Amino acid sequence: MRSASLREDVVRASGPPAAAMKRIVAALRAVFNFLELNLVLVVACLPVVTVPLACQAATVSLERWRAAGEDRVVREFVAALRSRPPLRATLSAGMPFVVAAIAVEEVHFFFRGGTAGNWVSLGFGVAALLGALASIGYVLLLGARLPLLAPTDLWYLSVQLAVRNVLLTGPLFVGEFAAAVLLLLLNPALALIGVPLGLLCLVRSTADLGVRRSGLDRLQGS
Repeated sequence: MRSASLREDVVRASGPPAAAMKRIVAALRAVFNFLELNLVLVVACLPVVTVPLACQAATVSLERWRAAGEDRVVREFVAALRSRPPLRATLSAGMPFVVAAIAVEEVHFFFRGGTAGNWVSLGFGVAALLGALASIGYVLLLGARLPLLAPTDLWYLSVQLAVRNVLLTGPLFVGEFAAAVLLLLLNPALALIGVPLGLLCLVRSTADLGVRRSGLDRLQGS
């Protein structure tokens, strides 16, 4: 009896440290996976024209990590790149990126104002930029969850969600992109330690909030 009681005391004494160690290992593994996926994302975005495709693949990897607990994030990233036709995936995810790039150039060109026409053009540029930033998250999230959706349907649904949730998710999207750009301007090296993937995680979460608020999560079974 004394021997059994002693073993129980040892188990109780070693239980919490063992559980804490498991949590620490899980946390360290999550950090490693995050940094690993961020590095792969940065490298895949280097040609610039691959930014939409890389962001879409990273979103798929994040979705698999969140929903199915699949923590082999690089494997999922590569699988997403291989399983989707590059041209179709780039076209589907790339439209809001293109609109945002054009809008940034227009805002930069007309920023000084001057004539009434310049101010009107500046206003249109700002509106287009805000709309594009608000749509990027929905395009990436829905593209990850509904890979067979036609590009035109994906764009229409994303814009619809962006407009419907403009007061809720609109400011969040703008704040997330602005914070990421500011951090990278202050120190470009932050791109290697998580800012790009951190932005993508925030954008994905914000888009998921808009989707759940609109009730579309039930249609996707997510």
